[in-house]
Amino acid sequence: MELEQYIQRIEDKLHQLLKKLQQAQADNAMLREQLSLHQSELKEQETTIASLDQRLKMAKIATATQGNGLSEDEEAFRREVRGKINDYIREIDRCIALLNS
Repeated sequence: MELEQYIQRIEDKLHQLLKKLQQAQADNAMLREQLSLHQSELKEQETTIASLDQRLKMAKIATATQGNGLSEDEEAFRREVRGKINDYIREIDRCIALLNS
């Protein structure tokens, strides 16, 4: 009789363990889905941030080229932008000279 009770307890514990395993697997699947969703959201947010950064950069360039009442940082940025534009113009002029020769 004792052996049968012992076996029964082992079977009960085994069933409990299997239920816990199934619950853990279900939780794991749910967490994987949530992770995938959050990763997709993160990628969308990173894309949005990159787009906004580009728009901010363009706005700064537009402001820098106007040059009305700029702070020191903005004035430095304006000079930097104008320097880059001048460098591009010189490079274009060199290319035109090479094409004409």
